[in-house]
Amino acid sequence: MIEKVLKGIDACSKLGAYLSAGCMLAIVGLIIVEVVCRTFFNFSTFIADEYSGYLMVAAVMAGLGFTLETDSHIKISILTSKLSPEPRRYMELMATLVAISIILFAFYHAVLMAYDTYSYDMLADSISETPLYIPQIMIPVGLLALLLQLVALFMRRLPFCSQNR
Repeated sequence: MIEKVLKGIDACSKLGAYLSAGCMLAIVGLIIVEVVCRTFFNFSTFIADEYSGYLMVAAVMAGLGFTLETDSHIKISILTSKLSPEPRRYMELMATLVAISIILFAFYHAVLMAYDTYSYDMLADSISETPLYIPQIMIPVGLLALLLQLVALFMRRLPFCSQNR
């Protein structure tokens, strides 16, 4: 049962990685369109920079879970590298619990931010007047993916878990 949950979390993280890559490709496409329009047709889309910013946030947030799954986050292991395996495991479990609580706090407030933006019908202060909750949705989604991956990491580090990494 635990293995199925862990595989599901990993699948969500991989989906986030694909979404992140798609956002990066969309940024490239937007920039190319903007350059072609300005160079050859002497006009601007007026939204390329704004939407590139939205897509960059989406790319970063969507990739958080996959980055943790593939152990690609920056780790400072000056203390844990000096420990034997058993104390290292417990220190990593405690660090993971701290990370879970921090991300849970950030997730809660990101949801509140997106909800407030939606309920106040806030629009971007630009020509596009994009409803701001749309790009803001990716912040709690990305934090949720990271939170799920942290829970999976915690479960994998437990001594009795068969999927120890």
